[in-house]
Amino acid sequence: MPLPSAAQSALVVAAVAIATATVLLPFPRTPPRDRFADMVLANGTIYTADPARPFADAMSVRGGRVLRVGTYESVKELKGPRTRELNLSGNVVLPGFIDSHVHFIDGGLQLARVPLRGVRSKDDLVARVKEAVRDKQPGQWILGGGWNDDFGGDGLPAAVWLDDISPDNPVWLSRMDGHMGVANSLAMKIAGIDKNTNDPIGGTIIRTTEGEPTGLLVNTAMKPIFDVIQNVSNHERREALLRASRHALMRGVTTVVDVGSYFPGASAEKTWQDFAGIL
Repeated sequence: MPLPSAAQSALVVAAVAIATATVLLPFPRTPPRDRFADMVLANGTIYTADPARPFADAMSVRGGRVLRVGTYESVKELKGPRTRELNLSGNVVLPGFIDSHVHFIDGGLQLARVPLRGVRSKDDLVARVKEAVRDKQPGQWILGGGWNDDFGGDGLPAAVWLDDISPDNPVWLSRMDGHMGVANSLAMKIAGIDKNTNDPIGGTIIRTTEGEPTGLLVNTAMKPIFDVIQNVSNHERREALLRASRHALMRGVTTVVDVGSYFPGASAEKTWQDFAGIL
């Protein structure tokens, strides 16, 4: 979804870790004790991003920063009595990745909700939501996401899949791209979405042939649901930030660009309100 110019000019770079810096400087033949490496990585294929020397086979690290990249002979000078050496056995080492389009807080929250990534059938989705309902009190929201349009002959998710297993709990399950989701009937009732609700600008309420909402909401049509979902506390959002950071770092992502949350017609000033009070 394209952002307005005001939002584009305000893109916030959320660095979840300092990008690794490569320092190729000569060191004394006998380094001082405080210059010894914490770790030496040897026998690898290390991509340096330096056109003059794109690959090396060894690297030394201290305090989370790269000290030297080169041959093992040049790197081993930084080994001390407490230096750990890791044999990479020819494996590849790459600089940290930069993800240029994320919704970081929302992604962190999603990691703690009903996981639906990889679900391929109605029965599987229903079973996962049913299990989540058992841990909730009546009235509490069931939130989840990660499903995709690959349910085969079952078609796309709908409220009728969810209503029998969650009569007392509103349910919202977002698709993996965040541009669509499915609500059960109780959630739509709370949000005021019914047969007489018009499609908003920039969004669509998917309907049956009789005009009844199926539960699928696209883009801005999701906003009424978001408006009634219980507010997430600063503590929960801070935990989500840490959870998303760990998830990213485990996959080699060291820097992200958070593009915020924007709906057509909304103020661009609130695009990154997810970060308010937690940074």
